[in-house]
Amino acid sequence: MVVAATLLVAIIGYPLAKQLARHDDVAGGIEAFETRIEPAVPWQMLVAYHRYTQQLDNMQDMLSSSSKVAPLKNLKQEQPDAPKTLVLVIGESTNRQRMHLYGYPRQTTPNLDQLKDQLQVFTNVITPRPYTIEALQQVLTFADEENPDLYLKTPSIVGVMKQAGYKTFWITNQQTMTKRNTMLTTFSEQADEQTYLNNNRNQNARQYDGDAIEPFAKALNDPAPRKLIVVHLLGTHMSYQYRYPPTFEQFTDRKGVPDGISDSQLELYNSYDNAVLYNDFVVSSLIKEYAKADPNGFLLYLSDHGEDVYDSPGHKVLGRNEAAPTVPMYTVPFMVYASPKWQQTHNWDFSSIKSRPYTSSQLIHTWAQLVGLSFDELDPTRSLVSLDFKERPRMIGDPYTKNLRDFTQIQSTQPAPVVPTPEVAKK
Repeated sequence: MVVAATLLVAIIGYPLAKQLARHDDVAGGIEAFETRIEPAVPWQMLVAYHRYTQQLDNMQDMLSSSSKVAPLKNLKQEQPDAPKTLVLVIGESTNRQRMHLYGYPRQTTPNLDQLKDQLQVFTNVITPRPYTIEALQQVLTFADEENPDLYLKTPSIVGVMKQAGYKTFWITNQQTMTKRNTMLTTFSEQADEQTYLNNNRNQNARQYDGDAIEPFAKALNDPAPRKLIVVHLLGTHMSYQYRYPPTFEQFTDRKGVPDGISDSQLELYNSYDNAVLYNDFVVSSLIKEYAKADPNGFLLYLSDHGEDVYDSPGHKVLGRNEAAPTVPMYTVPFMVYASPKWQQTHNWDFSSIKSRPYTSSQLIHTWAQLVGLSFDELDPTRSLVSLDFKERPRMIGDPYTKNLRDFTQIQSTQPAPVVPTPEVAKK
């Protein structure tokens, strides 16, 4: 017994004390200790359970806070009794400059290209931040770079639609119960029904977005007269080679690769394009499923942020870094499909405004106007599709440190992003 106790102290006590001594707070020391011992088989389940309970507690605290958020004032809606099915598809880590639909020379979007005439494709939308959680805190709420804490004090898009009488669904292929993604789970738990597809704790897992198509079709067939369906994809997130099935590994050589990509970079460069190709299949499949259901409504797709995969000048940058921003980290696809029924009762010609400079931090205002909602908190000057739209500096960076800069400051130091041309679109 004494020997066992001595071994336990040696195995746990000394390493734990060492980590506690290195950190200013006990929680930080314990977390570092858990990270250190987690790879060892005996501790994996124990650490996983402890962290799982922590995330549940954090999520419950945030859900409790969100349930106390005041509803919108004087909310009204067009055609309040008409059946409607609205869809928001949130992509992940997809830089529009790597999409053929947006002018990229490689054919990475064959399916969306075929649907192009049915889509409203906006060509000048950026994200405010290059990280999922931080971006979506603004994209899905009234928060922005000027008021970053509003995501805690105002309704999310899900909350807005529930107040308007919609049944809400959240289908996600994102990891949910990790420390970083607790906020995502909090957003999803606000919905009436959730489908969680990705239970992996490791991002290097082949969890394909195509798995979202079946539950999406099921949600479309739900008998509720008015529905909001949010589909959150894993998209083209690192590690890119795990984002697509082997049948989508079509880019393997240098054809269409820009000069300056080294042999050591080529595999990652190609795997990202293959991930974009599979993302094209998934997003177009969701659009086709939606069209097949013959709803009254629209489907909006955008990515949370972009990704620099050796795209910026010098071809040295991989990933995202807010401290050293590049254009590809912020340029995102933004497009909308409307059903024939919706177009019969709505003005749906946005051809004159598709190149408006816009930031997705203002999405909730655009979404409300597309839906036909009005409320005191709505600002039409921040809506991409409004006649009252006002062009503003598109600020990027961490609003809590006030380290903000105008997107044009980094855009002016790099080649302009490619935009679609009629010639490219027809190919």
